[in-house]
Amino acid sequence: MLFLRCNILIRAYSVGASSMATRHLVNSRLPKIPSPRALKGFLDEYIIGQDTGKKVLSVAVYNHYLRINDKLAKEELAKEREALELNARTEEERRVRELQDANDKKDKYDFDEELVPRSEAEAGLKNIQRQLKDIKLPQKNALKDDDEDLQLSKSNVLVVGPSGSGKTLLATTLAKVLDVPIAISDCTQLTQAGYIGEDVEVCIERLLVNANFDVAKAERGIIVLDEIDKLAKPAASIGTKDVSGEGVQQSLLKIIEGHKVEVVVKRPVKESIDDKSNKQTVKKDESFVIDTSNILFMIMGAFVGLDKHVAKRIKKLKNQNKEEPESSAEKKKEDDDIKNLRFSNTIEEIELPNGKRVSALNLATPTDLVSFGLIPELVGRVPIITALEPLQRDDLYHILKEPKNALLDQYEYIFKQFGVRLCVTEKALKKVAQFALKEGTGARGLRGIMERILLNVNYDCPESGIQYVLVTESTVDSLQQTEYSLASHVDAKYYSRGQRDDLIKDVYEEDKNLGMILDKEFGRTPTIRKNANSKK
Repeated sequence: MLFLRCNILIRAYSVGASSMATRHLVNSRLPKIPSPRALKGFLDEYIIGQDTGKKVLSVAVYNHYLRINDKLAKEELAKEREALELNARTEEERRVRELQDANDKKDKYDFDEELVPRSEAEAGLKNIQRQLKDIKLPQKNALKDDDEDLQLSKSNVLVVGPSGSGKTLLATTLAKVLDVPIAISDCTQLTQAGYIGEDVEVCIERLLVNANFDVAKAERGIIVLDEIDKLAKPAASIGTKDVSGEGVQQSLLKIIEGHKVEVVVKRPVKESIDDKSNKQTVKKDESFVIDTSNILFMIMGAFVGLDKHVAKRIKKLKNQNKEEPESSAEKKKEDDDIKNLRFSNTIEEIELPNGKRVSALNLATPTDLVSFGLIPELVGRVPIITALEPLQRDDLYHILKEPKNALLDQYEYIFKQFGVRLCVTEKALKKVAQFALKEGTGARGLRGIMERILLNVNYDCPESGIQYVLVTESTVDSLQQTEYSLASHVDAKYYSRGQRDDLIKDVYEEDKNLGMILDKEFGRTPTIRKNANSKK
């Protein structure tokens, strides 16, 4: 009997040790989540400014994927517990049979002096059952009983910011560092079911395609719903046919909250080439069921005019605190200003009690979003709201040259492909940033201005013998055709291989730092040092 009890306990502990090894294996398979500080550091390499927005998004993304890993770990715990209980029941049934067989042998052969009495066998069985219940799986970071039933809620993100402030770039950069698929859908193309346009499920289909039809990978992805403010239904449209407004918002609720959605996607199954060397792809309709509860939804929009609404609300609250009634003339003037500035590029600023001025978008509340035209049900499913600051001239200047994949680096690389060294002075870059700020198109406007500056250069230089191109402040100034418009092209300075010294001389006249970089690049004695030696 003693041997039997020891054997039972050894097997029980073997089950526990096996489950513990399985647990460690599961934990090692879960993807490691970068800390919020590491996520923000990665965003800093690609995006200039927007520190508050980057912090909010880093924390939100970290907590979202922490929730996913916690959910997966608890599911594995439940499976292991079920397996352990099944093994325990199997062991118990086997032990009962062994004891019964032993007692049957005792009755048959009457070996009372060698076998344990029946009453002692039953007591031993109960003792073994009690010890099996006491066996708990050793684990790292063991969960308390209360924590096992705790379910973390899903937190989606709403990003408000003017056009060109970096909303989409933030989302794509986060997807890159987390190595998860991302799908960006324009809400202006979404319509209600039954109308011409795209249904709301198209965003899930795009995510599945970008995940290479891997359902598990798609369920950990990011869906960006851009231009969500275009779905806002103004009060003036009440009673009219609503095809792509409030009805689409209602359709998005279940998907954003987290439900299983069935989508039918055309999946490529065969590729062939016809007799005219054209590539043909045979596609087959396949049905997939996607659980959106683990998909992070990032809702974005410019919300033009929202800052004016927030500024009006705050001003009204200040007047109420001062107990100064607002006259009808002042109220009419405010309404006219909001109406006239609704499509203005200028973002209203609010002065805080401590004297600091912040963008009115930073003070937007869910009530403001509902007043703008979003339905309360949609706003309630997006608990995290952050606003991006409008870019200033210094921000646009740094965007041109500092981040990874900077615009200036791209153009220098393009010109290097056909053997031309492109040189742009610091004053020229600041002038470009100033033009982009005046146009009010944010960072996207920088590329348009650079394209107009380099149009003639890109046309003249390939296979022409031109070795160097210099863009100075006067070159950018010539882009200003009239007070309200920019010219389509300008003329830059060209230099051949033998005119390298002339290039460096012209560069030093406007940008000494760039001149020193060229001296080092060409292996020359810096011009500043030459001048100092000549004076001696």
